[in-house]
Amino acid sequence: MGIASRITKRTAVIGTVSAVALAGGIAYAAWTINGSGTASASSGSAVDVSFAPGTVAGPLYPNGAAVDVHASGTNGNPFPVDFTISGGAVATTKAGCNADSVHFTASGVQHMAATSTAVDYIVGQVSMDNTADNACQGATFTITLTGTGASA
Repeated sequence: MGIASRITKRTAVIGTVSAVALAGGIAYAAWTINGSGTASASSGSAVDVSFAPGTVAGPLYPNGAAVDVHASGTNGNPFPVDFTISGGAVATTKAGCNADSVHFTASGVQHMAATSTAVDYIVGQVSMDNTADNACQGATFTITLTGTGASA
């Protein structure tokens, strides 16, 4: 073998050993990479759901059928809301009419889609019992409703 052949072999051996050592170092570094960090988020604020006065689906009669009470609502939140209507205090300004003969029954949980407006809901039913005075004929009754809700 000539000197050139021995130098080429020696260079090849040194190059191979160096490449193996270097590759081992890269592999070691790939397994020992560390890191850390944090992330943060903030919550928005909810807005109240609003209701507009609705209509009653028909006139009231003593011991007559219950009629639906409608209301429209607006949900300005970017998430849906489930709400329950309660209350139902009944009043009238007609003299001699006993408003306690009129009864409101809430219909349960209602669902409002995110950012929905002016949606018609049946929020309950109203009826008149047989104790209604004769003066209640033609009377207008005001039903005060309240509602509570939560994100759905």
